[in-house]
Amino acid sequence: MNNHLKNTLQTLLLTVSILFALFQLILPVYGFLPILRTRALNLAFAFIIIFLGGKKGRIEEKDFLRRILDLLLLSAGVGITIYVFIDYPNIIEQYGVSTGTGQIIMGLALVFLILEAARRMIKPALPIIVLLFILYAVFGHLIPGKFGHPQYDISTLVSMLFLTTGGIWGLLLGVSADVIAIFVFLGSFIVNTGGGTGFMKLSVKVAGKYVGGPAKVSTISSALFGSISGSASANVATTGSFTIPMMKRLGYKPELAAAVEAVASTGGQIMPPIMGAGAFVMAQLIEMPYLEIALKAMLPALLYFFAVGIGIHFYSRRAGYAGLPPDEIPGIKETIRTSWFFIIPFAILAFWLFNNYTPQYAAFWAALSTIPLAVFREDWKLEIKKAPAKLEKAVLNGAKQAALIASITASAQIIIAIIAFTGLGVKLTSSILSISEGNLFISLILIGITSIILGMEVPTTAAYIVAVVVGGPVLVQFGLLLMGTPPEIIMSVVRAALAISFVSAGFMGFFRKELGTFKRGLMITAGILLIVKFLPLNIIGLVLGIVVFIF
Repeated sequence: MNNHLKNTLQTLLLTVSILFALFQLILPVYGFLPILRTRALNLAFAFIIIFLGGKKGRIEEKDFLRRILDLLLLSAGVGITIYVFIDYPNIIEQYGVSTGTGQIIMGLALVFLILEAARRMIKPALPIIVLLFILYAVFGHLIPGKFGHPQYDISTLVSMLFLTTGGIWGLLLGVSADVIAIFVFLGSFIVNTGGGTGFMKLSVKVAGKYVGGPAKVSTISSALFGSISGSASANVATTGSFTIPMMKRLGYKPELAAAVEAVASTGGQIMPPIMGAGAFVMAQLIEMPYLEIALKAMLPALLYFFAVGIGIHFYSRRAGYAGLPPDEIPGIKETIRTSWFFIIPFAILAFWLFNNYTPQYAAFWAALSTIPLAVFREDWKLEIKKAPAKLEKAVLNGAKQAALIASITASAQIIIAIIAFTGLGVKLTSSILSISEGNLFISLILIGITSIILGMEVPTTAAYIVAVVVGGPVLVQFGLLLMGTPPEIIMSVVRAALAISFVSAGFMGFFRKELGTFKRGLMITAGILLIVKFLPLNIIGLVLGIVVFIF
């Protein structure tokens, strides 16, 4: 591919990314379109970004035939979504019944394009899982017993997926178009206009000098970055490029440095105020205000990062890992100065959210506040010449992440549609209740195993969606988080923190000093006894932990 063509395609990618950003930032706040048209345009932009820029979000070297194939896929995706946008009034009146072979072909092609887009942006696991559900929908009538279903022909299935808002154009793609995308762009603008530097400076100042300092810096910076990113992979790529070399330079094992960054970055998805895409899906599925979801997520998020931090502390004490040297710790003035790059948009976001405005409205003004910040260096001196490059990077990264989320939610929506259409969700829920015999702990174990298996190869959003369809109805029967009295909630948090500390000390082999095998077993046992909500066992666990601590 010659340079002229490459530059032309890169310009096209940037132009489309800018239009995508404007569409996602302005439409949910000031523009109003029918839901089918909004979702069709969101998917059209996603197809262009994915088939032009791919996973890396930029034009790469490809041979002529592969480039032609990309352009054909792009054209087909845009053509089908634009058809839906234009023919929206007639499609709504069809009530899921196709008018002929043309719509069936377009529906099949759209399913293929969504799966190919997801395959290019993530591992093949999600498209394979979607294909398995499609096969279940087609051949499930051959399965004996309660997991079988009536026979459906291809025309009926494709019409359901392509021509109804219960299919591809359902709730999940709507959440992507209406809510998630604007927050993805907000996160990208914060990071690329100085917020990323502010996160790192603050993290180093807070934790850098202590035992295991670099690893603790990784934990705090990943929590901060994850709070506005929601993407574990983007989190690793951004904070990991700084923290992993820093840990290795100070003698940390490479595998430990990578593990710390991966675990910390994963937790960023549940860290308020923005969190990951799953939080917005959650808010829509359970019809709860996003702000309430974020507030309820605060305790689990803090406990998660407490677990990571205390584990790092015990491991570092045992291995003898020191903190950063004093000359690498930023001063308080420098830390405060750089922190304003993320404090300003965070404050604006919080102001509108706590004044009962929609998350989209709050995100719009928060994103707008980052644009003037692009003209400043981290020391607040003007640097106007570099502002366009910062904003370009923010737009391209935001468009890539928003396209990724669109491909994931569209794929997951196919799964959800088939689960609802075939009645599989009800069957799975009844099976879990039957196996657990109404026991909350066993139900949580079964749902947890499901989430872990899905999470091995599937992005968080997709894993959450499938897991919540299976486990959500079960958990609803047992109650929600933070539903007890304040003393009960405080006791649960204290128990959880102590249990985390004891289990972590046991696994890491260090408490006040290095622990032998027997004492490690005692600490793990003490932690497990504290997890179980039964006061006599809790007291035994606490006494065990105290005894090991003293002796």
